[in-house]
Amino acid sequence: MVLCTTPFEVTARNIARVLGLPTYPFLCVEHPIGSCTLPELKARAEIAYQQALPILLKA
Repeated sequence: MVLCTTPFEVTARNIARVLGLPTYPFLCVEHPIGSCTLPELKARAEIAYQQALPILLKA
């Protein structure tokens, strides 16, 4: 599972496209994560979890 933060979403999509995987699913969460408090990080993890479920269950 690939996870990126919002400033890197365009780059992640471009890399997937260049590699021949233009619809490759990945998770995208708000930036930054390194300076988050624990409650902020948990909230972002919940968002990522909700994004991951359909991707993982589809496989």
